[in-house]
Amino acid sequence: MPLIQGPKQNRILAELPSASYTRLLPFLELVRLPAGYIIHEPGFPIRQLYFPTTCLVARRYEMENGLSTQIGTTGNQGLTGISFLLGAETNPVREVVQSTGSAYRINASFLKKEFESSGDFQNLLLRFAQALIFADQGF
Repeated sequence: MPLIQGPKQNRILAELPSASYTRLLPFLELVRLPAGYIIHEPGFPIRQLYFPTTCLVARRYEMENGLSTQIGTTGNQGLTGISFLLGAETNPVREVVQSTGSAYRINASFLKKEFESSGDFQNLLLRFAQALIFADQGF
């Protein structure tokens, strides 16, 4: 029996209170992302955010000498472009799809308004951001 694709395959979306989830649902667009697809580039405006469900997204830090290092991976436990919700207009890292799969895309500005107005949603995303910080620092 095939797996039915749904937003709640993403753990952040699954943890949302019902009212927040219901507000977001009409704005979530299911997209298929091939391996190698660049979601965010350092220094470019963030327009869309992605909640991975079956794909993996690598976060890579680009160094001045042109080399890059992978600093983390986001799967169905999180979302891409968290720095935008925390006040950055651009992403400090490149986020690229590491393994083909699906994600739910949403307008970044819309999600930021929801983030700023919903204490439960904000708390959930801040906990995710904290987990990324600790993982990136090797804690």
